[in-house]
Amino acid sequence: MTLDLSTLVPTLVVGFALLTLQLWLAGRGALRRASAASLALCLGFVLFGLQAWLPGWLALLGGHWLLMAGLAGLSALLSRHLLNREPPAWHQGLLLAAALLVPAVLGASPPVRAGAISAAMGALLLPVTLASLRLGWRGEPSFRAVALGLLLASLALWLGASLALGGPAQAWQGCLFALAFLAVLVAGFAFVLAYFERMDSQMRKLASVDGLTGAMNHSTTVSLLAHALERGRREGQPVGFVMLDLDHFKRVNDRHGHAVGDQVLKAVAACARARLRGSDVLGRLGGEEFGLVLPATGEAGARHLAEQVRQAVEALELRGDGGQPLRVTLSAGVAEAARDDTPETLMHLADKALYQAKQRGRNRVVVADDWLRNSTLQSVVG
Repeated sequence: MTLDLSTLVPTLVVGFALLTLQLWLAGRGALRRASAASLALCLGFVLFGLQAWLPGWLALLGGHWLLMAGLAGLSALLSRHLLNREPPAWHQGLLLAAALLVPAVLGASPPVRAGAISAAMGALLLPVTLASLRLGWRGEPSFRAVALGLLLASLALWLGASLALGGPAQAWQGCLFALAFLAVLVAGFAFVLAYFERMDSQMRKLASVDGLTGAMNHSTTVSLLAHALERGRREGQPVGFVMLDLDHFKRVNDRHGHAVGDQVLKAVAACARARLRGSDVLGRLGGEEFGLVLPATGEAGARHLAEQVRQAVEALELRGDGGQPLRVTLSAGVAEAARDDTPETLMHLADKALYQAKQRGRNRVVVADDWLRNSTLQSVVG
């Protein structure tokens, strides 16, 4: 493929050089690795621009190899971003096949060479383009620009390959080839934005989610409960709250160690989470204590859910230190919000019901009654 578009080639060199610099200065692991792929694309176009001073075969062979390496590196990076795993082994095989194709077609006529190399590069981009359209569209907003850029690049490469089969059309082929890499350049800059959007999202999540169990932390649970109460008052819907506490959890830590205790907490959180609706909230209030925020759920529904969670935890088959069977139970306090309840008063009421469950022998669910509510209000006021 001969590129004599004297204005577009320098533009691509400068564009990929700036992208390489931006990725390198970002100083992050994934972005730093991406700078190598961008640099390969930049150097590939540098070689095309030096065709007048280098042997033609060397500029074409080296330029196309560098472009293919850059596309493969970019595809691998985006695959890790989308799938959180390394690309499959066949990805390297596809790159090897594309690289071997280049010297095989260097001596062919320009249309055949252009068509074959465009098709090979389109094949390198196709898997990550499909993955970006399928998965990336639901991710960070900036990743949509990545997906559209890759789609445009793939379409341009495949269209260039099909035009080559129809006969000499060198001007169109060169323009389509340049257009494809301009689209790749746009996708690269968009990926930088998407990467930082993901980092920002993860930081916000870390600030609101308990790292061990995946439940909301205490402050976030209180905030979400306040929101549920406000919405319940506005829409005339009940709001239930359940406080869960593992029975004799200190014994588990003392006898089996904190590593086993952490596994127990994760298993209990999973039991509760599996029985919640999308609108419900699981929060870790501290230690072995959890809270369930249940919008549009009255006392009966909250009690039923708490009993389901209690039975599921009791049925857990866990292993302690040394592999011996370990059984755990939990107690639960259930409360339905009154119209003037605040998050603090509702949680305090559920805590009182939980205390009653502990007093009555543990491994049971207790619903706050009028007497508990009155005593709770008196203690709050006092």
